[in-house]
Amino acid sequence: MAKQSKQYYCETKLFGKQLCREIVEGTSEMLSTYPDKNVLVEIRNLDITYGNALKKFYAIKNLNLNIYENEVLGLVGESGSGKSTTGRAIIGLTPHSFGYIKIQDRIIPKNMNKGLSFTKAKKDLVQFMINKVQMIFQDPTNSLNPYKNVEWIVGEGLNNAKNIKLLFQIDFNQNVFANIREKIREIDPESKIIENLKESYKLLLSTLEISDKYIYETLYNDFKTLATKNAKYEEIIKYIDDSKIEKDKLSTATPKEIKKMLVINMLKEVGLDESALGRFPLEFSGGQQQRLGICRSVILKPKLLIADEPISALDVSIQAQVINIFNEFKEKFNLTILFIAHDLRMVEYISDRIAVINKGTLLEVGKTEEIIHNPIHPYTKSLLDAIPSIEAKKGSLLGYQYDTALHKYDENNQPKWQKINSDHFVLASDDELELFKSIKCENHK
Repeated sequence: MAKQSKQYYCETKLFGKQLCREIVEGTSEMLSTYPDKNVLVEIRNLDITYGNALKKFYAIKNLNLNIYENEVLGLVGESGSGKSTTGRAIIGLTPHSFGYIKIQDRIIPKNMNKGLSFTKAKKDLVQFMINKVQMIFQDPTNSLNPYKNVEWIVGEGLNNAKNIKLLFQIDFNQNVFANIREKIREIDPESKIIENLKESYKLLLSTLEISDKYIYETLYNDFKTLATKNAKYEEIIKYIDDSKIEKDKLSTATPKEIKKMLVINMLKEVGLDESALGRFPLEFSGGQQQRLGICRSVILKPKLLIADEPISALDVSIQAQVINIFNEFKEKFNLTILFIAHDLRMVEYISDRIAVINKGTLLEVGKTEEIIHNPIHPYTKSLLDAIPSIEAKKGSLLGYQYDTALHKYDENNQPKWQKINSDHFVLASDDELELFKSIKCENHK
């Protein structure tokens, strides 16, 4: 195999000093797995460090990762692996020291806290982040203000919305669109119309004029044609008519009324109702508090939702309910989700792809079924083996345990991104790849 020429990423630091880093071989191929998909978040050569000089600690080291539009990416690792730090860096809560994070073609500053807060550029950046990225935190109790009621907490983000009436009208259309899809499923579960509607969803996210025209004219006429062959579609035609009348009535509502309606609609989405508005967070169970946290984050319809271990503090039965909410929101609101967790069992149910990270280094990335059923890196196998199973042998629940001592890296033997198949990559040297494949899980089959 011909040796590839080395590539470097360089940054200009203070006083014009240039700092360069060699790009790990195979990185470009790993990042270009899906050329037809739109990249929402682009992370390149990212370092996140704490301390200085001899006491410098790398929480994240040379991270390269794409998050694609309308996917759920599971970021998995043990405690202290750097997964939450990555999420906080994307939203701007944690500074990064090297590399860059790009969201929708906009580079996020290395330190969001630097600079004058009253400048137009800073205000525009903050507004961009509020509208495009939201985060759900691990501990719902500590992330909700105990002195404010539910109406204030869930609606807080709407105070920063420039045009709340436009937001409400788009939200109304999204609900109408989602209900139309459900009605189609009831009429004809095998209908291809559902998939066609899914492809057309982006029309709802453009201008209100396009959104209105698509639902109340294009879809309306399409269903009129379908009703000539199947009378059951008359029900959808009537629903669109009624929705248009209701939307016109609500167009005269005041901003205060609109805000309250948006909050109530969002509460209903997670199984709560209007009676919760005047109550306080500590009056709710842990699962209900997490639902409130989800409402607060999703009400602004962000492009990216960062869920930082949102189910780790919940009962198993409640975990499943919250996972279902994420799945429903992804489909209904066209969300992109970075789902951070250490429990591969739950990540498997929600993620389209999984990225495995340990001690700040990305080790393996691929489609969910590939990572779960064909793990390559020993660390990934150890995470899978840590999941309790009734098929496991009696004794230790740990199964296979990963030991970094198995790596024999030196100046001439460095890991690179190895292609397992078209969308599955693992960080390994040529010498150890076959060794990785030979390691068997003890508990996970």
